[in-house]
Amino acid sequence: MKIDQIDIRQGTANSPQRSHGNCLPYSGVPFGMNYFAVQTNGANGAWFFQPDTPRFEGIRLTHQPSPWIGDYCHLLLMGVQWQDATKRPDFVGNYRPNEATFNAHHLAIYDDHFNVQTDLAPSTYGAIARYDFQQLELAHHGLMLQFSDHVTFEFTPTGVKLSVSDYHGGEDPNLTMYVELTISGFDRANSGYYDDQNHWFVTTEGHGHALTLLLASDQSLINCHLATSYVDRTQAQLNLKRLQDADLTALENVSAAQWNDYLSRVTIRDHHPELIQTFYTCMYRLFLFPQRFYELDVKNEPIHYDTKSKTIKSGLLYTNNGFWDTSKTVYALFSVLAPELLPKFLAGFLTSYNETGFLPRWLAPDERGMMPGNLVDSIIAESAKKGIALELMPRLLAAMRDSDSKPAKNSRYGRQGSADYDRLGYIPADKYPESVNWTQDYAYSDYCIGQVADVLDQTDIANKYWQLSKRYLNLLDPQTGFLRPKNSDGRFKEPFVPDSWGSDYTEGSAWQNSYSAFHDINGLMTAMGGPKRFDDQLTALCNTRPSYHVGGYQMVIHEMSEMAAVDYGQVAISNQPSFHLPYLFSYTGHREKTQVLVKQLRKLFNASTTGFPGDEDNGSMAGWFIFACLGFYPVCPADAEYVLGIPAFDHVTLHTADHDIQLTTTNNHDHNNFVQTMTLNGHHYDQATISHQQLLNATNIDVRLGLVPASVTNK
Repeated sequence: MKIDQIDIRQGTANSPQRSHGNCLPYSGVPFGMNYFAVQTNGANGAWFFQPDTPRFEGIRLTHQPSPWIGDYCHLLLMGVQWQDATKRPDFVGNYRPNEATFNAHHLAIYDDHFNVQTDLAPSTYGAIARYDFQQLELAHHGLMLQFSDHVTFEFTPTGVKLSVSDYHGGEDPNLTMYVELTISGFDRANSGYYDDQNHWFVTTEGHGHALTLLLASDQSLINCHLATSYVDRTQAQLNLKRLQDADLTALENVSAAQWNDYLSRVTIRDHHPELIQTFYTCMYRLFLFPQRFYELDVKNEPIHYDTKSKTIKSGLLYTNNGFWDTSKTVYALFSVLAPELLPKFLAGFLTSYNETGFLPRWLAPDERGMMPGNLVDSIIAESAKKGIALELMPRLLAAMRDSDSKPAKNSRYGRQGSADYDRLGYIPADKYPESVNWTQDYAYSDYCIGQVADVLDQTDIANKYWQLSKRYLNLLDPQTGFLRPKNSDGRFKEPFVPDSWGSDYTEGSAWQNSYSAFHDINGLMTAMGGPKRFDDQLTALCNTRPSYHVGGYQMVIHEMSEMAAVDYGQVAISNQPSFHLPYLFSYTGHREKTQVLVKQLRKLFNASTTGFPGDEDNGSMAGWFIFACLGFYPVCPADAEYVLGIPAFDHVTLHTADHDIQLTTTNNHDHNNFVQTMTLNGHHYDQATISHQQLLNATNIDVRLGLVPASVTNK
């Protein structure tokens, strides 16, 4: 499927109370520094786009990775007409959503209020837009630019140069985005700006808070070139110069080619067109994040702005990624579909460490300190075990050990409660919230450190950290089968309510958050009493009513309502802690339960505006669906292996760098929920897992489905 067949509005019908993805319809190039999204109501804050409303406020240059993080260094562009600028009109348009084009490489909107057709094609650092005023009714027309925070501007002979500062809470509160913009037929005499009190000024320069600029033109067809930079004004000019010789169509083709390069790495033949559409739409989401935070200087060498030292430095740097979410699916898919990306990303994460003293946890654009643990460790370990970027591993291992051993500097950096964790072997609930999740994630990080050390033949270090990775078991209550919070005195916190959310667990209850020892599922199963007890617990998890107590949240949060709405028991596939749960049955010898559950969960996804069962989170949920369709899943990414599930398509070809992998499924009917047989390169295969290397070495994987479970699936 090509990018022009994909509508980017998947998962965009949302509110703070209910998420169908909490996505924005991003137009841009893969991993671009900026994205562009239609704004229908800026008064809704982070939820500024609703797919069904005809209101049109313009196209927003955005850096918002999630509504829960918010936007920064953004602006709004719109083609408008006005009669008398001294009396500010209502600059709000109207469009027909079902007639607009929402593609990653091309936005096309007809605003029937201002009678202007807007087309935009994105680039890595900017865009080209065309405003075709098809009926001029008022005295003036041109481009409106709106800013929510501080902006400084100066008109040039062909447009405007700007600096936008609207980032709050990061290392540099004055983080600045420099913008260079040109428009054809620029009419400086009739251009100016409104201040935040709607007073009109005719001037060639200015600054202030929440300004609105009007750039008049004497042409009915306006071509606009725009480029941005976080580095400085000179770099913004260079980024614009590299864009200036292109036209809209040429840039649209360049952007489409970049998308199609990634989409073409998977070819599907199947009799479920809706499922194919959903798969490729999820692939679009997969290649959006992380975003670049580096630029190319005059010598085409990477440079970036270091928000910590507030200086310009050389090297790669990436942003807008929460590794608690993306480490579970996104980077594992990159290792299969686009392994050439991982050395660059890892080098960027190493840059973050070099400049802050800690590996990143949640970047937007610098460290936000969101979510438990430090699961970038998982991405590093997974890459090491898969033989990717081995030249970086000595430095990355040192960074992992250093980041995870130093006392927390503040809530953003380091292991929170590390002294207590080292003393007690768990995070105490009477001192820290979400203690169960922090404990599990620290244990998994220790395992990841051991994995990297093992790859580097540092056996003593590997053994040390593998031993430390068992500390999560200090929270296991074998009587209830849950990981439970403990206080500093070593006693379990009382009272214990399995479906109580928050306080001791992250965005869930004990049901969803007791099984995230990704690295030691067999050890967890043994400690709980063996495969049957573990299977019984998982079965209960699936069949227990999706009840919840608001607990520490003291209100219904959207994850609770999403779990209850779909009624898949306590399997809250709407959030990351549940992603691996369906595959845990395979560890108990009941692969048939994994198969039927995964096939049922796939029904919660589609390519529409309500296409996800919860927050999509930077490609992580899209990645879950892609894995669910391919028929395997990385329960423990750091082990470089996949638990087998059930494939969705009649035939899939994975186009790797040196050969094609053919995945064929016969008897692929909707009523067949179970894998009967599997062959790997023509040989019978009855294992529950497949290693990354086995997968990449394969030429043919053939699966046959059946109506009832076959005994072979229980081996």
